[in-house]
Amino acid sequence: GNYWRVSYDENLEDLFRGGGPVDGPSELPFDANDLEYNIYTGVDDENLYIAIEVKDDWIETDSAEAGSENGQTWLDDSVEIFIDGDNSNFEERSTDGNPEVIDTGGQFVITANNAYRQAEAGNPGYGPNDAWYALTEFTDTGYVAEFRISLDAIGNPQPGDVIGFNVGVNDDDTSGGSNRQVLWSGATHIESTYGNLFIGGRTYTAPKSSTPTIDGVVNAAEYESATAVVLNSHTGSYHIGVGNDEWEDGDHSLTAWIVHDDEAIYVGIDAIDDQIYTDSAEAGSEDGQTWIDDSIEIFFDADESDLAGRDTEKQFEGQYVLTPNGARRDNEANNPSFGASADWFAATAGTDEGYQMEFKITKASLGIADGASVGFNIAMNDDDGAGRKSQLNWNGSPHNEFTYGVLVLGPASTDGGDSAADVSISTADGVIVLTWEGNGTLQSAPAVTGPWSAVDDAASGVVIEASASQAFYRVR
Repeated sequence: GNYWRVSYDENLEDLFRGGGPVDGPSELPFDANDLEYNIYTGVDDENLYIAIEVKDDWIETDSAEAGSENGQTWLDDSVEIFIDGDNSNFEERSTDGNPEVIDTGGQFVITANNAYRQAEAGNPGYGPNDAWYALTEFTDTGYVAEFRISLDAIGNPQPGDVIGFNVGVNDDDTSGGSNRQVLWSGATHIESTYGNLFIGGRTYTAPKSSTPTIDGVVNAAEYESATAVVLNSHTGSYHIGVGNDEWEDGDHSLTAWIVHDDEAIYVGIDAIDDQIYTDSAEAGSEDGQTWIDDSIEIFFDADESDLAGRDTEKQFEGQYVLTPNGARRDNEANNPSFGASADWFAATAGTDEGYQMEFKITKASLGIADGASVGFNIAMNDDDGAGRKSQLNWNGSPHNEFTYGVLVLGPASTDGGDSAADVSISTADGVIVLTWEGNGTLQSAPAVTGPWSAVDDAASGVVIEASASQAFYRVR
């Protein structure tokens, strides 16, 4: 399966790849046996499941009594799960009775001796049939902690939603207190610093449209029927195998639009990047080391085989890559022909804030037709001068087909894509009433950048219960 690894790396300043020690008095590890961990997650209709596989050569549980509730778990070897279920990204520590935090997640903790803590989640109820449950079991190299958390306890996120998520592992190598805490992303209890966890896979429906001109310049009129995909550190997922694992918020991002016509699929990319480096793959070259440079990668699983890897037999499905200097790579798509009238084509142009790209991949080369659903991912590689330091993905990880999102080749748009109906808001007796003209669909999101999802059975005049949680609404 797919997992995230937080591992010891002596070449990094903080000695951890894929995570880092908490700010403060944490001691750095001695070696890889001192502390590493893997994160696994899954979801069904009712629960979120998390497993943390901890490598630790010395286990101490001398502060919180085995099986106890709300003790000093942070002083022992333990795993802490932090959830921002509505992705509200609060910028301050806020767990003391705040319903906007504890009704949509908070902190869930289990120690190596099965003491648990739920106070910072509002004490939702612990047990095999309650709001959440966790157990640990020792292994030859440390221990495994498994969590089951009810979706209702974290704001009931839906398939395709993104929630804030963080993991902290406390390492106690001496009696009386933890020597270090290593976090997957950000800081404890500060939601704006958390990473992202996707609830199920994402789906994008590309409208059928007129044919864009593939010149590397994203003309808004050519993609006006498509919904914009905004990909940044708060809406995407990272795959980190090389380079540094630290960067400032806003260092790199992109907006993408996808359409199709009778012949092909078209992807327009507007990338924001303050430093552009293309010093590995020569300009205009084919099948060089494009992943080391700033570049965009488009992935297809055309037959939706969901392989744990990539299909080397299926004709021309796989990966299509372009760098800002026009180097391209299609070896992992089994080398289709490249050109304006060939199996695929791409072009790029510089902008004041980064670069733009356009891709054209023919339906015939992928073996698909109108109405098809295919596995799909977009990835942005960022090189700030020392090789790739990060890869930001729309959905999944590179070359692992079972992790991709879904691209649907839909009909022609009838509502103008990003054009929106005017929504009127009125309030009465503690409720909010939304009204609009036309037959559009009401959508809601925890932030203006999304993710957006349809509000079930909502028509003009729908009543929205007032709550403390921030929400945005639009009609499409």
